[in-house]
Amino acid sequence: MATVKSVKFKRRKSCGSLECQVVLLDNSLYVTKLDGKSAKGQELFNKVSEKLSLPPNTRNYFGLQFIDGVDGELTWLDFEKEIRPQRRKPYTFQFAVRFYPLEANVKPKEVQDLLIWQIKDSLIRGKFITSINEHAVLDGFFAQAFLGDFNPKLHTRGYLEDLLGSFFAPPNRINCDAELSEEKYESIVYNLHRSHKGMTPGEARIAFLEMAYNLPFCGMSLHHGATDKKGNIVDLAICGSGVLVFDVDTFGVAGNVVQNFPWHEIVAMTRQNRKFYVVVYSHERKDGGSYSYRFHGHFGHRASERILHDALRHQAVFYQPEKKLFRRSKSFGEVDSHIGTGQFKRSDKKYASTFGKTPSRGSFRKFTDSIRRKIPHKQKSAPADSSLDESPNTSNTSTMTYVDYTDLSRTYLLGSCVLSVLLEKS
Repeated sequence: MATVKSVKFKRRKSCGSLECQVVLLDNSLYVTKLDGKSAKGQELFNKVSEKLSLPPNTRNYFGLQFIDGVDGELTWLDFEKEIRPQRRKPYTFQFAVRFYPLEANVKPKEVQDLLIWQIKDSLIRGKFITSINEHAVLDGFFAQAFLGDFNPKLHTRGYLEDLLGSFFAPPNRINCDAELSEEKYESIVYNLHRSHKGMTPGEARIAFLEMAYNLPFCGMSLHHGATDKKGNIVDLAICGSGVLVFDVDTFGVAGNVVQNFPWHEIVAMTRQNRKFYVVVYSHERKDGGSYSYRFHGHFGHRASERILHDALRHQAVFYQPEKKLFRRSKSFGEVDSHIGTGQFKRSDKKYASTFGKTPSRGSFRKFTDSIRRKIPHKQKSAPADSSLDESPNTSNTSTMTYVDYTDLSRTYLLGSCVLSVLLEKS
């Protein structure tokens, strides 16, 4: 009978190409094709970065966004995963600033332009609430940075809208706390642009960024729809300094900061279903605690997952301690199982690990002394008479106190168990 051999089919390599469209911050469209349909997000981001001439050391500030087809929220593309499982057709993305540098005078010029365009777009969309004066001053610096000195022959009536396009938008109830006619607002920006004559484009860019960095919520990633333990509606903001919690008024507008968690005080961050947990400890105040925030709605679990991923990425970029030690405290029970994986680290000695270390001499001495006190001691036998025969057959024997060796063996067994537990923890 002929033997039948099993045939092993090789996995067919993905063929074809993946066409992606990326909307840049200057509102231009960049179209590229990636070799293979299994291309990852990092490959697409590298092509966009080369198109924008971004230096490698500044690419960490940017990312690619898309609208999630499940809950309709903006989501960052994961560069380590393939593009197709994350985004359905059409493969359209938005290049955006993900992490704002801590200082406004960041270099080079390409990074400054991208930051200004991102802030200007956020101003137009109403993500920052400003006054009319602040809005006009920013537009004056913006015109000086991208149009140069005011020229009466070139910059005639309506030049701001003609030359700046969609980046010039008069204040309204969406992007400002008041409303002004287009003619009056244009005259204000016109006079400000004329007053900046002699200022270089580089100086105008720095002046724009320095003023914009002082605006509320600038450089923050806001997450809405959460409540604290008391049931109060709050907004969570992730920024370069840490995690901020804002109270929300009856109109859904974020107000004052009610909690501030700097990165160096955050021990761990985790999530469970719809809840987002932050565990903090302050070495200066010698106190800490666990805070939980619950996201509501049908996709609350996705909102908690999104803020956890955002917070961990911010912490990795802006907080890099010299020593990274594992936490061993058991005071916050709801995150102990997550801390054991070694995902969360901090440099505080209170939460340092004892892996690879022996117990301290003081604690080990207390342990041995407690065991020694539980062991019964033998009493000294009476001195034997030298005239007596030392033959084992003699009837005169030494008197000894009886020792219960059953209790003694139990005591040694207890001590060995405790010692093994200490060695495993160490």
